[in-house]
Amino acid sequence: GEFGTVRDLATAVNLAERHVSRQLRLAYLAPEVLKRLVFKRDVTAVTVMQLTECSLLSWQEQEVWVFRAAG
Repeated sequence: GEFGTVRDLATAVNLAERHVSRQLRLAYLAPEVLKRLVFKRDVTAVTVMQLTECSLLSWQEQEVWVFRAAG
C-alpha cells in the first residue's frame, strides 16, 4: 500500500513515527555500502544508528566513513 506521510505509515505498522523515519533513511545508503555489508559481509564496527546518520552523506563519503576502519 501507499502512505501519504511517514506518520500514516507509522500508524499503519504500529511504530513510532521517529523510528519509521530513521529506518527509511537507510534507503539512502550508497549501493556499494549495501553490497559490501550484505553480500561481501565486510566486517566493520558500525551500528544501525550510525548507518542512518551516515545516510545524510554523499555516496562517496558514506563508503569512506563506513569502511574507514576496515582498511
